Amino acid sequence: MTRTGNRALTQRLRRARPLARVDGPSASGPDSSSNSGSGSGTGTRSRLERRTVLVVLALFAVYVVWGSTFLAIKVAIETIPPFTMMAIRFAIAGSVLFAWAVRRGDRAGDRVTLRQWRHAVTTGALLLVGGTGLVSLAQTRISSGTAALLCATVPLWMALLGRGMFGERLSPRAWLGLLIGFGGVAALVDPRGGGHLGAMLLVLVATLAWAAGSMRSRTADAPSRPLVAAAMEMLGAALVFSIIAVGSGEASGVVWSAIGIDAILALVYLTTAGSLLAFTAYSWLLRNASTTLVGTYAYVNPVVAVLLGWAFAGELVTGRTVVAGAIILGSVVLLITGRPGEPVPAQATSGGDVFAGEARWHRAKRRVGQLPSAARLYRRPGVEGPRPARRDQEPAWETRTR
Repeated sequence: MTRTGNRALTQRLRRARPLARVDGPSASGPDSSSNSGSGSGTGTRSRLERRTVLVVLALFAVYVVWGSTFLAIKVAIETIPPFTMMAIRFAIAGSVLFAWAVRRGDRAGDRVTLRQWRHAVTTGALLLVGGTGLVSLAQTRISSGTAALLCATVPLWMALLGRGMFGERLSPRAWLGLLIGFGGVAALVDPRGGGHLGAMLLVLVATLAWAAGSMRSRTADAPSRPLVAAAMEMLGAALVFSIIAVGSGEASGVVWSAIGIDAILALVYLTTAGSLLAFTAYSWLLRNASTTLVGTYAYVNPVVAVLLGWAFAGELVTGRTVVAGAIILGSVVLLITGRPGEPVPAQATSGGDVFAGEARWHRAKRRVGQLPSAARLYRRPGVEGPRPARRDQEPAWETRTR
Protein backbone atom coordinates (compact mmCIF):
# COMPACT_ATOMS: atom_id res chain seq x y z
CA MET A 1 0.00 0.00 0.00
CA THR A 2 1.38 3.39 -0.95
CA ARG A 3 1.93 6.29 1.44
CA THR A 4 -1.08 8.10 -0.07
CA GLY A 5 -3.26 5.06 0.51
CA ASN A 6 -2.06 4.76 4.11
CA ARG A 7 -2.88 8.42 4.76
CA ALA A 8 -6.39 8.02 3.32
CA LEU A 9 -7.00 4.88 5.40
CA THR A 10 -5.80 6.65 8.55
CA GLN A 11 -8.18 9.57 7.95
CA ARG A 12 -11.13 7.23 7.44
CA LEU A 13 -10.35 5.39 10.67
CA ARG A 14 -10.13 8.65 12.60
CA ARG A 15 -13.53 9.74 11.30
CA ALA A 16 -15.11 6.40 12.18
CA ARG A 17 -17.02 6.07 15.48
CA PRO A 18 -14.95 4.31 18.21
CA LEU A 19 -15.86 0.74 18.97
CA ALA A 20 -17.74 0.06 22.20
CA ARG A 21 -15.76 -1.56 24.95
CA VAL A 22 -16.59 -5.21 25.58
CA ASP A 23 -14.98 -5.62 28.97
CA GLY A 24 -17.54 -3.82 31.14
CA PRO A 25 -21.22 -3.67 31.94
CA SER A 26 -21.85 -1.29 29.02
CA ALA A 27 -20.90 -3.89 26.45
CA SER A 28 -23.15 -4.09 23.45
CA GLY A 29 -25.38 -7.06 23.17
CA PRO A 30 -28.96 -8.27 23.33
CA ASP A 31 -29.29 -7.53 27.06
CA SER A 32 -28.00 -3.95 26.78
CA SER A 33 -30.27 -3.11 23.87
CA SER A 34 -33.19 -4.63 25.73
CA ASN A 35 -32.42 -2.57 28.81
CA SER A 36 -32.06 0.58 26.71
CA GLY A 37 -35.40 -0.01 25.02
CA SER A 38 -37.03 -0.75 28.34
CA GLY A 39 -35.66 2.48 29.81
CA SER A 40 -36.85 4.50 26.84
CA GLY A 41 -40.30 2.94 27.03
CA THR A 42 -40.55 3.62 30.75
CA GLY A 43 -39.55 7.26 30.21
CA THR A 44 -42.16 7.67 27.46
CA ARG A 45 -44.91 6.16 29.64
CA SER A 46 -43.90 8.40 32.51
CA ARG A 47 -44.13 11.50 30.33
CA LEU A 48 -47.51 10.44 28.97
CA GLU A 49 -48.85 9.79 32.47
CA ARG A 50 -47.58 13.17 33.66
CA ARG A 51 -49.16 14.93 30.69
CA THR A 52 -52.44 13.11 31.29
CA VAL A 53 -52.47 14.25 34.92
CA LEU A 54 -51.76 17.84 33.89
CA VAL A 55 -54.54 17.76 31.28
CA VAL A 56 -57.01 16.44 33.85
CA LEU A 57 -56.01 19.13 36.36
CA ALA A 58 -56.24 21.88 33.74
CA LEU A 59 -59.66 20.67 32.60
CA PHE A 60 -60.81 20.55 36.22
CA ALA A 61 -59.69 24.15 36.68
CA VAL A 62 -61.51 25.28 33.54
CA TYR A 63 -64.68 23.34 34.33
CA VAL A 64 -64.99 24.20 38.00
CA VAL A 65 -63.38 27.65 38.18
CA TRP A 66 -65.07 29.09 35.12
CA GLY A 67 -68.31 27.36 36.04
CA SER A 68 -68.16 28.96 39.49
CA THR A 69 -67.50 32.51 38.24
CA PHE A 70 -71.24 33.09 37.82
CA LEU A 71 -71.84 32.31 41.49
CA ALA A 72 -68.82 34.42 42.49
CA ILE A 73 -70.19 37.38 40.53
CA LYS A 74 -73.56 36.93 42.22
CA VAL A 75 -71.91 37.05 45.64
CA ALA A 76 -69.61 39.97 44.81
CA ILE A 77 -72.33 42.29 43.48
CA GLU A 78 -74.42 41.95 46.62
CA THR A 79 -72.44 44.78 48.22
CA ILE A 80 -70.12 45.96 45.39
CA PRO A 81 -71.74 47.60 42.35
CA PRO A 82 -71.12 45.52 39.20
CA PHE A 83 -69.10 47.99 37.11
CA THR A 84 -66.98 49.07 40.05
CA MET A 85 -66.32 45.44 40.89
CA MET A 86 -65.33 44.64 37.32
CA ALA A 87 -63.04 47.68 37.13
CA ILE A 88 -61.15 46.46 40.20
CA ARG A 89 -61.06 42.86 38.97
CA PHE A 90 -59.66 43.56 35.52
CA ALA A 91 -57.28 46.30 36.66
CA ILE A 92 -55.56 43.87 39.04
CA ALA A 93 -55.77 40.77 36.83
CA GLY A 94 -54.68 42.64 33.71
CA SER A 95 -51.71 44.23 35.46
CA VAL A 96 -50.47 40.93 36.90
CA LEU A 97 -50.97 39.00 33.65
CA PHE A 98 -49.33 41.71 31.53
CA ALA A 99 -46.30 41.98 33.84
CA TRP A 100 -45.85 38.20 33.64
CA ALA A 101 -46.60 37.61 29.95
CA VAL A 102 -44.81 40.58 28.40
CA ARG A 103 -41.46 39.25 29.61
CA ARG A 104 -41.92 35.95 27.78
CA GLY A 105 -41.91 34.94 24.15
CA ASP A 106 -40.68 37.05 21.25
CA ARG A 107 -40.06 40.31 23.11
CA ALA A 108 -37.88 41.83 20.38
CA GLY A 109 -40.06 40.98 17.39
CA ASP A 110 -43.41 41.47 19.12
CA ARG A 111 -43.14 44.87 20.75
CA VAL A 112 -46.35 46.42 22.02
CA THR A 113 -47.32 49.54 20.10
CA LEU A 114 -49.62 52.46 20.82
CA ARG A 115 -51.92 51.36 18.00
CA GLN A 116 -52.26 47.93 19.64
CA TRP A 117 -53.21 49.60 22.92
CA ARG A 118 -55.98 51.52 21.13
CA HIS A 119 -57.28 48.29 19.59
CA ALA A 120 -57.09 46.61 23.01
CA VAL A 121 -59.27 49.29 24.59
CA THR A 122 -61.85 48.94 21.81
CA THR A 123 -61.87 45.15 21.90
CA GLY A 124 -61.85 45.07 25.69
CA ALA A 125 -64.83 47.41 25.79
CA LEU A 126 -66.78 45.17 23.42
CA LEU A 127 -65.72 41.87 25.00
CA LEU A 128 -65.50 42.56 28.70
CA VAL A 129 -67.68 45.62 29.19
CA GLY A 130 -70.36 44.68 26.68
CA GLY A 131 -70.03 40.98 27.51
CA THR A 132 -68.94 40.30 31.09
CA GLY A 133 -70.15 43.67 32.39
CA LEU A 134 -73.70 43.26 31.13
CA VAL A 135 -73.82 39.71 32.49
CA SER A 136 -72.86 40.97 35.94
CA LEU A 137 -75.45 43.74 35.67
CA ALA A 138 -78.14 41.23 34.70
CA GLN A 139 -77.26 38.99 37.64
CA THR A 140 -78.64 41.62 39.99
CA ARG A 141 -82.07 40.39 38.80
CA ILE A 142 -81.63 36.76 37.68
CA SER A 143 -79.95 33.67 39.11
CA SER A 144 -76.38 32.70 38.30
CA GLY A 145 -77.56 29.41 36.75
CA THR A 146 -79.93 31.15 34.34
CA ALA A 147 -77.17 33.57 33.34
CA ALA A 148 -74.81 30.65 32.70
CA LEU A 149 -77.31 28.83 30.49
CA LEU A 150 -77.91 31.98 28.44
CA CYS A 151 -74.15 32.59 28.14
CA ALA A 152 -73.85 29.14 26.59
CA THR A 153 -75.36 30.64 23.42
CA VAL A 154 -72.09 32.41 22.48
CA PRO A 155 -71.16 29.70 19.91
CA LEU A 156 -74.59 30.21 18.30
CA TRP A 157 -73.93 33.92 17.82
CA MET A 158 -70.43 33.14 16.53
CA ALA A 159 -71.89 30.88 13.86
CA LEU A 160 -74.48 33.46 12.82
CA LEU A 161 -71.91 36.26 12.65
CA GLY A 162 -69.55 34.06 10.68
CA ARG A 163 -72.32 33.23 8.22
CA GLY A 164 -73.72 36.74 7.92
CA MET A 165 -70.49 38.71 7.87
CA PHE A 166 -67.99 36.35 6.27
CA GLY A 167 -70.17 33.95 4.30
CA GLU A 168 -68.94 30.87 6.16
CA ARG A 169 -70.89 27.77 5.23
CA LEU A 170 -72.76 25.87 7.90
CA SER A 171 -73.38 22.14 7.77
CA PRO A 172 -76.92 20.77 8.19
CA ARG A 173 -75.96 19.69 11.71
CA ALA A 174 -74.86 23.25 12.54
CA TRP A 175 -78.13 24.72 11.20
CA LEU A 176 -80.06 22.18 13.24
CA GLY A 177 -78.06 23.21 16.30
CA LEU A 178 -78.89 26.87 15.68
CA LEU A 179 -82.62 26.21 15.35
CA ILE A 180 -82.75 24.01 18.44
CA GLY A 181 -80.58 26.40 20.44
CA PHE A 182 -82.68 29.47 19.86
CA GLY A 183 -85.78 27.38 20.53
CA GLY A 184 -84.30 26.56 23.93
CA VAL A 185 -83.54 30.25 24.52
CA ALA A 186 -87.15 31.13 23.70
CA ALA A 187 -88.35 28.55 26.22
CA LEU A 188 -86.00 29.86 28.90
CA VAL A 189 -86.84 33.57 28.50
CA ASP A 190 -90.57 33.09 28.02
CA PRO A 191 -92.11 35.80 30.26
CA ARG A 192 -95.02 33.47 31.06
CA GLY A 193 -92.57 31.20 32.85
CA GLY A 194 -91.57 33.83 35.39
CA GLY A 195 -88.21 35.53 35.79
CA HIS A 196 -87.02 38.96 34.79
CA LEU A 197 -87.39 39.23 31.02
CA GLY A 198 -85.32 42.42 30.71
CA ALA A 199 -82.36 40.90 32.55
CA MET A 200 -82.49 37.75 30.41
CA LEU A 201 -82.52 39.81 27.23
CA LEU A 202 -79.58 41.79 28.61
CA VAL A 203 -77.58 38.58 28.94
CA LEU A 204 -78.37 37.72 25.31
CA VAL A 205 -77.12 41.17 24.27
CA ALA A 206 -73.99 40.47 26.33
CA THR A 207 -73.38 37.15 24.56
CA LEU A 208 -73.79 38.83 21.19
CA ALA A 209 -71.30 41.53 22.24
CA TRP A 210 -68.87 38.86 23.42
CA ALA A 211 -69.13 36.99 20.12
CA ALA A 212 -68.65 40.19 18.11
CA GLY A 213 -65.71 41.23 20.26
CA SER A 214 -64.13 37.79 19.88
CA MET A 215 -64.37 38.01 16.10
CA ARG A 216 -63.00 41.53 16.12
CA SER A 217 -60.05 40.50 18.26
CA ARG A 218 -59.06 37.96 15.60
CA THR A 219 -58.73 40.63 12.93
CA ALA A 220 -57.49 43.58 14.97
CA ASP A 221 -53.87 44.61 15.27
CA ALA A 222 -52.71 42.85 18.43
CA PRO A 223 -49.57 41.21 19.82
CA SER A 224 -48.91 37.72 18.53
CA ARG A 225 -48.56 36.47 22.11
CA PRO A 226 -52.14 35.62 23.19
CA LEU A 227 -51.69 36.23 26.91
CA VAL A 228 -50.17 39.66 26.28
CA ALA A 229 -53.11 40.57 24.05
CA ALA A 230 -55.60 39.29 26.62
CA ALA A 231 -53.93 41.26 29.41
CA MET A 232 -54.07 44.43 27.34
CA GLU A 233 -57.78 43.88 26.72
CA MET A 234 -58.33 43.45 30.47
CA LEU A 235 -56.57 46.74 31.17
CA GLY A 236 -58.49 48.49 28.41
CA ALA A 237 -61.75 47.16 29.82
CA ALA A 238 -60.76 48.27 33.33
CA LEU A 239 -60.35 51.81 31.99
CA VAL A 240 -63.79 51.77 30.36
CA PHE A 241 -65.39 50.20 33.45
CA SER A 242 -63.85 52.94 35.59
CA ILE A 243 -65.16 55.68 33.33
CA ILE A 244 -68.67 54.20 33.41
CA ALA A 245 -68.60 53.69 37.17
CA VAL A 246 -67.45 57.26 37.82
CA GLY A 247 -69.64 58.85 35.15
CA SER A 248 -72.79 57.09 36.30
CA GLY A 249 -72.17 57.90 39.94
CA GLU A 250 -71.91 54.22 40.82
CA ALA A 251 -68.40 54.54 42.28
CA SER A 252 -69.26 57.56 44.42
CA GLY A 253 -72.23 55.72 45.88
CA VAL A 254 -70.21 52.77 47.15
CA VAL A 255 -70.25 52.42 50.92
CA TRP A 256 -66.89 50.76 51.37
CA SER A 257 -67.45 50.04 55.05
CA ALA A 258 -70.60 48.10 54.19
CA ILE A 259 -68.84 45.68 51.83
CA GLY A 260 -69.04 42.22 53.33
CA ILE A 261 -66.22 39.73 53.65
CA ASP A 262 -68.06 37.37 51.29
CA ALA A 263 -68.02 39.99 48.53
CA ILE A 264 -64.32 40.67 49.07
CA LEU A 265 -63.47 36.97 48.92
CA ALA A 266 -65.59 36.57 45.77
CA LEU A 267 -63.75 39.48 44.13
CA VAL A 268 -60.39 37.98 45.07
CA TYR A 269 -61.53 34.63 43.66
CA LEU A 270 -62.67 36.20 40.39
CA THR A 271 -59.39 38.07 40.05
CA THR A 272 -57.03 35.23 40.88
CA ALA A 273 -58.78 32.00 39.97
CA GLY A 274 -61.23 33.23 37.33
CA SER A 275 -58.99 35.64 35.42
CA LEU A 276 -55.52 34.18 36.05
CA LEU A 277 -55.50 30.53 37.09
CA ALA A 278 -58.24 29.15 34.83
CA PHE A 279 -57.29 31.45 31.98
CA THR A 280 -53.68 30.24 32.09
CA ALA A 281 -54.85 26.62 32.35
CA TYR A 282 -57.09 27.13 29.32
CA SER A 283 -54.21 28.61 27.31
CA TRP A 284 -52.04 25.62 28.28
CA LEU A 285 -54.76 23.20 27.20
CA LEU A 286 -54.91 24.80 23.77
CA ARG A 287 -51.29 23.82 23.24
CA ASN A 288 -51.41 20.36 24.80
CA ALA A 289 -54.87 18.86 24.21
CA SER A 290 -57.22 18.35 21.29
CA THR A 291 -59.69 21.03 20.27
CA THR A 292 -62.58 18.59 20.77
CA LEU A 293 -61.58 17.97 24.37
CA VAL A 294 -60.90 21.62 25.24
CA GLY A 295 -64.15 22.78 23.65
CA THR A 296 -66.20 20.59 26.00
CA TYR A 297 -66.13 23.38 28.57
CA ALA A 298 -68.84 25.13 26.50
CA TYR A 299 -71.46 22.62 27.63
CA VAL A 300 -69.94 21.51 30.95
CA ASN A 301 -69.53 24.91 32.61
CA PRO A 302 -73.25 25.85 32.50
CA VAL A 303 -74.12 22.59 34.26
CA VAL A 304 -71.49 23.31 36.92
CA ALA A 305 -72.87 26.85 37.35
CA VAL A 306 -76.47 25.64 37.78
CA LEU A 307 -75.45 22.99 40.34
CA LEU A 308 -73.30 25.41 42.34
CA GLY A 309 -76.05 28.05 42.39
CA TRP A 310 -78.55 25.46 43.60
CA ALA A 311 -76.21 23.98 46.21
CA PHE A 312 -74.61 27.11 47.71
CA ALA A 313 -76.97 30.01 46.92
CA GLY A 314 -80.30 28.21 47.21
CA GLU A 315 -81.27 29.12 43.64
CA LEU A 316 -84.45 27.52 42.40
CA VAL A 317 -84.07 25.08 39.51
CA THR A 318 -87.45 24.59 37.85
CA GLY A 319 -88.50 22.02 35.31
CA ARG A 320 -88.54 24.74 32.66
CA THR A 321 -84.92 25.60 33.48
CA VAL A 322 -83.85 21.96 33.22
CA VAL A 323 -85.62 21.34 29.90
CA ALA A 324 -84.61 24.64 28.29
CA GLY A 325 -81.04 24.25 29.53
CA ALA A 326 -80.80 20.74 28.12
CA ILE A 327 -82.07 21.98 24.76
CA ILE A 328 -79.53 24.83 24.68
CA LEU A 329 -76.60 22.62 25.67
CA GLY A 330 -77.64 19.95 23.17
CA SER A 331 -77.70 22.58 20.44
CA VAL A 332 -74.19 23.73 21.42
CA VAL A 333 -72.96 20.15 21.08
CA LEU A 334 -74.53 19.90 17.62
CA LEU A 335 -73.10 23.25 16.58
CA ILE A 336 -69.55 22.60 17.77
CA THR A 337 -69.41 19.09 16.28
CA GLY A 338 -71.03 20.40 13.10
CA ARG A 339 -68.29 23.00 12.62
CA PRO A 340 -65.04 21.04 13.04
CA GLY A 341 -61.99 23.27 13.14
CA GLU A 342 -63.99 26.40 13.89
CA PRO A 343 -63.16 28.42 17.01
CA VAL A 344 -64.72 27.96 20.42
CA PRO A 345 -64.21 31.21 22.34
CA ALA A 346 -63.43 31.40 26.02
CA GLN A 347 -66.32 31.74 28.45
CA ALA A 348 -67.97 35.15 28.66
CA THR A 349 -67.06 35.57 32.34
CA SER A 350 -63.44 34.45 31.95
CA GLY A 351 -61.92 37.82 31.17
CA GLY A 352 -60.21 36.98 27.87
CA ASP A 353 -60.75 35.72 24.36
CA VAL A 354 -58.24 32.93 23.82
CA PHE A 355 -59.83 30.44 21.42
CA ALA A 356 -60.06 26.67 21.45
CA GLY A 357 -59.31 25.73 17.88
CA GLU A 358 -57.68 27.34 14.88
CA ALA A 359 -60.42 28.70 12.68
CA ARG A 360 -59.90 29.51 9.05
CA TRP A 361 -59.64 33.19 9.87
CA HIS A 362 -57.53 33.92 6.78
CA ARG A 363 -60.58 33.20 4.63
CA ALA A 364 -62.65 35.58 6.72
CA LYS A 365 -60.01 38.26 6.34
CA ARG A 366 -60.04 37.92 2.57
CA ARG A 367 -63.82 38.22 2.56
CA VAL A 368 -63.80 41.40 4.60
CA GLY A 369 -62.46 43.28 1.60
CA GLN A 370 -65.37 41.97 -0.50
CA LEU A 371 -68.08 43.25 1.83
CA PRO A 372 -69.99 46.50 1.26
CA SER A 373 -68.43 49.44 3.06
CA ALA A 374 -71.36 49.63 5.51
CA ALA A 375 -70.69 46.04 6.63
CA ARG A 376 -66.95 46.38 7.21
CA LEU A 377 -67.04 46.35 10.98
CA TYR A 378 -63.59 45.00 11.69
CA ARG A 379 -61.15 46.74 9.35
CA ARG A 380 -60.74 49.80 7.23
CA PRO A 381 -61.75 49.18 3.59
CA GLY A 382 -58.94 47.84 1.46
CA VAL A 383 -56.69 46.84 4.38
CA GLU A 384 -56.00 43.11 4.32
CA GLY A 385 -54.47 42.96 7.75
CA PRO A 386 -52.41 44.85 10.28
CA ARG A 387 -49.10 45.95 8.90
CA PRO A 388 -46.12 44.15 10.44
CA ALA A 389 -43.67 46.08 12.54
CA ARG A 390 -40.78 44.93 10.34
CA ARG A 391 -40.59 43.76 6.76
CA ASP A 392 -39.34 40.35 7.80
CA GLN A 393 -42.06 39.88 10.42
CA GLU A 394 -45.32 38.07 9.73
CA PRO A 395 -48.59 39.91 10.25
CA ALA A 396 -49.86 39.67 13.81
CA TRP A 397 -53.05 37.80 12.95
CA GLU A 398 -51.14 35.09 11.07
CA THR A 399 -48.76 34.51 13.94
CA ARG A 400 -51.50 34.55 16.52
CA THR A 401 -53.67 31.89 14.89
CA ARG A 402 -50.93 29.28 14.75
